[in-house]
Order: sequence, then structure tokens, then C-alpha cells
Amino acid sequence: MLRPRFEDEEEVYIPEIGDDGSDFDNVHERIPHSNAGIALGWSALEQQMFDMLLLNRFAADDQELLDETARTISRLVETFEAHEIARIMSVAMMSFQLAAAEEKSFEDEYNKYRDYIKKHPEDVEEI
Repeated sequence: MLRPRFEDEEEVYIPEIGDDGSDFDNVHERIPHSNAGIALGWSALEQQMFDMLLLNRFAADDQELLDETARTISRLVETFEAHEIARIMSVAMMSFQLAAAEEKSFEDEYNKYRDYIKKHPEDVEEI
């Protein structure tokens, strides 16, 4: 199947993530829409993965930030099981809520916890 190659920047595909209230498209029914995806022969899943990575356009404009994000994703996948990554993502999202609702920083609260546990090791949570 011959896939289109976009020459005009206006035609480059930018994914919609349900902003209009519609359901998120099934990734397995998608075909690559970017020139890079076409040239690399990406599957629909590969294209969707990179769409999500590049969705934040400022990250695509800052190569160092994009590279660090890609390295972080690679380290997560190499280090943790899928359920652990989901748990980490949930805590990260809750940290945004903590900042917005309580004006607290996750890092500050974690450091307070670590300091407390150093002083009171008997209170450490059992894993």
C-alpha cells in the first residue's frame, strides 16, 4: 500500500486526543501520517506512540528535552513492569493535583517523608 508523503507543513498530521468530545480513535486502525513514519514504515501503533510523544509541540522544538523524554521512557520500560509504570504515572498525575489543590510540591513532601523516616525508622511502611 502506497502511503502519502506530506510536503506542506500544514498537511502534517497532528493527532486529536478527543478535544471535541469524541472517543479516542482505536490505534490499531490508524496508519502512519507523518513523513518520518512513512519513511520508516511504522505500524499504526508505532505512529500513535510517537504522536503521543510529540503531541506537546514545545518538546518537539527542543531536541534536548525530547531526547531526555525518550531516554526517560526507555529507562522506565527497561526498569519497571507495565503495572509499575502505570502506578508511577498515577502518582505523577496526583502530584499535579497536589500542587493545584494544596499548593504543595511532591518533591518537598517526599523529602519530608524521607527525613521523617530517617529519624523514625520504626514508622517505615512495610512493603
